[in-house]
Amino acid sequence: MDTMLEAAAEVFPAGEYLRDELDERGWTVTEFAEILARPVQVVSEILNGKKEITTDTALAIGDALGTSPELWLSLQTNYRLFETRRRRPTDLTPVARRARLRGLVPLAEVRQRGWVTKTDDLDVLEDDVQGLLGLDSLAGSAQFAVAARRSNSAEPLTLEQTAWLAHVRRVATARSIPDLDLGALADRAASLPIELRHGPSVLSKVPKVFEACGVALVFSEGLRGGKLDGAVTFLPDGRAVIGITTRGDRFDSVLFTILHECAHLTLRHIEAGTATIIDDDLSGEQNDPREIEANHQALAWLFPDGFSVESTTPTSVASAAAKYRVHPSVVLGQIHKRTGTWTLHRSLVAKVRSDLTTAGLMS
Repeated sequence: MDTMLEAAAEVFPAGEYLRDELDERGWTVTEFAEILARPVQVVSEILNGKKEITTDTALAIGDALGTSPELWLSLQTNYRLFETRRRRPTDLTPVARRARLRGLVPLAEVRQRGWVTKTDDLDVLEDDVQGLLGLDSLAGSAQFAVAARRSNSAEPLTLEQTAWLAHVRRVATARSIPDLDLGALADRAASLPIELRHGPSVLSKVPKVFEACGVALVFSEGLRGGKLDGAVTFLPDGRAVIGITTRGDRFDSVLFTILHECAHLTLRHIEAGTATIIDDDLSGEQNDPREIEANHQALAWLFPDGFSVESTTPTSVASAAAKYRVHPSVVLGQIHKRTGTWTLHRSLVAKVRSDLTTAGLMS
């Protein structure tokens, strides 16, 4: 009996099933009201669908008919849901539309960052999110050929990472850059550590230098929980883009990440028109041979003749920086990486976020 009633609950109100039960037993409304100790009018309104069954009444009906009280409450709830859905338009509800947007991007933060319009107008938000992700329809998902330095490489790209990559790609779209010249890019990468030996203030010149090689270099603070240092990807027309966050706010990390992503391009690990995802796992030992090769190439650009220091004193760090013609932060970064002592002379590590913001380079 319970199964039969539950199967049809989406079509008929609970009162109709209750009337069938009374007919089977030959009970009148008055008799049933007496059994339940309820007013006749109340029982009549339940049978006619004008009054809902309360939990107390459901318990009484269950006792009278030998069924569970949950059955009658379920019949009533399911029918109410059925009627509500039937009266709705076929389009997605505002709740469903908002949920869909939140399933595509971290909506509150991208709106706060100005990547989409700061509005509650769903039509505008949907158009903006679709434009940000470069989608033909919100039913799709953003696709990237990407090599990324991130600390959750065992997971798919997160919403935060996808939104950040989409933003970087959109910023790059507005720039006028020629076709990628891998030879010129390799030369620039090799000279970059020396060109930046005076520190973060010189970073403002780098985007123009890279654009001449056919690469759009975009600095953009990562979204909360983004776990990204940087990435290389492509525009739909095949032009190359390197995006850099300021996670950790360390000059040495930003420089190494730029060189690392340049290495992926010059070593042809990643090319336009592919769906490749290459990850440099920042949280543990690296296993991907392409990442190992990119790290070795970046290190070779930093220190062509190898790296060594006599000691880890500030004087020795300054001496090594002069020897290798790099900023002292780059030497400290290598010492930190190789010793695992990240707090050593931490106050001497140059920061980048302020200089990039002052130069208007943070997108």
